[in-house]
Amino acid sequence: MSGDRFHAPHRLNQWFVSELQESLGSSAHDVQMILNYLATRGDIDMSRIGIFGQGSGGAIAVLAAAVDPRIRTLDLFNAWGDWPNWLKDSPLILEKDRANFVTPEFLNKAAKLDPAQYLPQLNAQKVRIEYILDDPTTPKQAREIMLAAAPKAADVVRYKDTDEHAKAWRANGLSGWLKSQLQAGQQQTPTQPKTDSTAAGVASNRP
Repeated sequence: MSGDRFHAPHRLNQWFVSELQESLGSSAHDVQMILNYLATRGDIDMSRIGIFGQGSGGAIAVLAAAVDPRIRTLDLFNAWGDWPNWLKDSPLILEKDRANFVTPEFLNKAAKLDPAQYLPQLNAQKVRIEYILDDPTTPKQAREIMLAAAPKAADVVRYKDTDEHAKAWRANGLSGWLKSQLQAGQQQTPTQPKTDSTAAGVASNRP
């Protein structure tokens, strides 16, 4: 429900959240199709695949990694999840529409694709989960449930505000942590290209 995926039979009042189950499932499937394509190229080291996901992209990254072990590293920033609390309190939902998204029927469908349920399963992957504590997009209760669901070995980072987060990103760059994890312990062999062939994907929260 973003970009060129927005087409008939969807109506103009339908968007990522209103079609949440389709949006999440289709996007996670898209990630797998991208990986399938990359595997055919012959110039990508498929043992070093990482994904950065922000907002809804963080939710998609979790779901994709839960079903595709080729994703070895996840960097999740302000990831959406814990749908009952997120849908109930997130300011991204217009108040005039909120009642439609907190019905038992809608929540039951969304529960099948809740990152908070799949995040604890990612014990084989390297995971970093970051939240800005004063960012209103992800409600406090949803954020804390997502943090509690992080794998035991996950790198959990809490920024007190956007300034603290910006300072960290200026120092390390958006992909600094992700790149360091993908390169950790890798030995250069004669059969490997000298150029960096790591595939680091970016999933955003643009609706």
